Amino acid sequence: MRGIIGGTYKYQIDSKGRVRIPAKVKALLGDNLWICIGDKENLVIYTEAMMDQIYDKYSKMEVTDPEYAAHRLIFANLYPFVPDAQDRYQIPQSLRDAFGLKDEAVFVGMVNKLEVWREDVYFDTLEKDFPDKKIPRFSRK
Repeated sequence: MRGIIGGTYKYQIDSKGRVRIPAKVKALLGDNLWICIGDKENLVIYTEAMMDQIYDKYSKMEVTDPEYAAHRLIFANLYPFVPDAQDRYQIPQSLRDAFGLKDEAVFVGMVNKLEVWREDVYFDTLEKDFPDKKIPRFSRK
């Protein structure tokens, strides 16, 4: 069975914008990660395999295809997501600013990629997308 990336985790962002990826998730992601704008008010961390698939799809696409233009914003904000010597990953300042990520982030496993959200935006989005569901939030200590 393939490793499935799942779960919801809240992690601290340090003053330089660095985060640690949950160890059990990091093992599934592998090396050569990329971070970019997601499909909502979030970021997405892609694996090398996902980037290969995206490359294969978009490198063959005609520039007149509406989907090509729709993804320009994503590709314009695509960055390598590389750990430092202490195994911390820096979220680019422009992405942190655009999505209001300051002291912490919520990481959400999505099968073969990892989403990064500001906590309030994540739970507000879930409540809008699933108005009839009870959405568990992180407990406050």
